[in-house]
Amino acid sequence: MIKKVYRLKKKYQFNYVYKVGKTVGGKNLVLYYCPSKNKNIKVGISVSKKVGGAVVRNRTKRRIRESISPLLSKLKNNYNIIIVAKPASADATFKTLSGETDYLLKKAKLYMDE
Repeated sequence: MIKKVYRLKKKYQFNYVYKVGKTVGGKNLVLYYCPSKNKNIKVGISVSKKVGGAVVRNRTKRRIRESISPLLSKLKNNYNIIIVAKPASADATFKTLSGETDYLLKKAKLYMDE
């Protein structure tokens, strides 16, 4: 579970990242990111109805949440990140989603050592 300190919650926060942020895409996920004024990194997860019914969407959200939570300590601070699930993510395994999350974060250069 991602702590409240690390979550994007409000609609205006999501809209700001969508409007100002940069995008990196993969087969199952899309990553939006932008610099922020907060000293902590904040993460939001978006899964639309195109992915599937409520059960499938919630399972997809749980998998994405669990794939990013161990990486939070390795990421740069002062960033807002939104991970959007594509319809193909409904059939993807946890290992696939975890690997793709890691790949997208590396591609966006959001790790501290880069």
